[in-house]
Amino acid sequence: MMRQITGWFLQGIGFDEAPPSLVELRETSRRVILTRDELMSASKWEPLLQGKRHDANPGWVTLETLASFRRGVATGANGFFLLSRDRLDALGISVERCLPCVGRASDVRGLIYRPSEFEAAAAAGGKLFLLNLKDPLTDEEKRYVRIGEDQSLTKRFLLANRKPWYSMEQRPVAPIWAAVFGRGDLKFVFNEASARTLTNFHCLYPTNPNPVFHQALTMCLNSTLVRETSKLHGRVYGGGLNKFEPNDLKSIQVPDLNLTPKSLILEMSKLLFALDAQPQDSSLKERADELCAQAAREASPS
Repeated sequence: MMRQITGWFLQGIGFDEAPPSLVELRETSRRVILTRDELMSASKWEPLLQGKRHDANPGWVTLETLASFRRGVATGANGFFLLSRDRLDALGISVERCLPCVGRASDVRGLIYRPSEFEAAAAAGGKLFLLNLKDPLTDEEKRYVRIGEDQSLTKRFLLANRKPWYSMEQRPVAPIWAAVFGRGDLKFVFNEASARTLTNFHCLYPTNPNPVFHQALTMCLNSTLVRETSKLHGRVYGGGLNKFEPNDLKSIQVPDLNLTPKSLILEMSKLLFALDAQPQDSSLKERADELCAQAAREASPS
């Protein structure tokens, strides 16, 4: 029986970009020899092919220790349910019948999504209001529902399984968002605006309810130290496009902030705001890594 398997690792290319010959493959990739047991026991092969065999590090835990995960809201018809303030006014539907909601990851530029950012985008005509109708409906709402029925929205898979079809999938506000797609590092956002999000982001719900803890965790997740390991848990598509599912986030290694002193949590929280204001400042990035390492040391058994 074969005991060892030889593989070659080329990161971020599609099948149509593969080297034409084994000779070129050897010249442009990393050769890795693995045991059959290693491959069979691994949930993902990419970390092994990169030569990264993870051992438990003192003071570090998987992200699922600190938070739970869900995907964003799936509307079944974004164009119908996600509306601008002007569109709501034209329809005669109150904004109170909607939830603040971000529909595109590109609309969130920094590491913190603030209420002022939401309001500015809404004032500029952004589609940021998620229809959240509940019976009884007003006459104006009934007319809009009929528009959806005339468009055969009731036949769409997600909507056909909802009762009534125009009811919205419910999600509590997530304190932290994780971008689903990205060509660079995985991005985490502190949701200061208390907005919902569609499936462009995944939702993180820390077990600790303190917003300062949420900010500290967001800082850790955006540190270079954590980002380097988080890449191992996603899926890489052609051209280096990274995609993360909610379950992919569970295994990301982070310092155990539950055992981190409050003073250090507060410093991490403050640093998140500094990083958001100056994302290219190398000294701030280095400080983020230092704080993560310090938090892990504080959390490790003495």
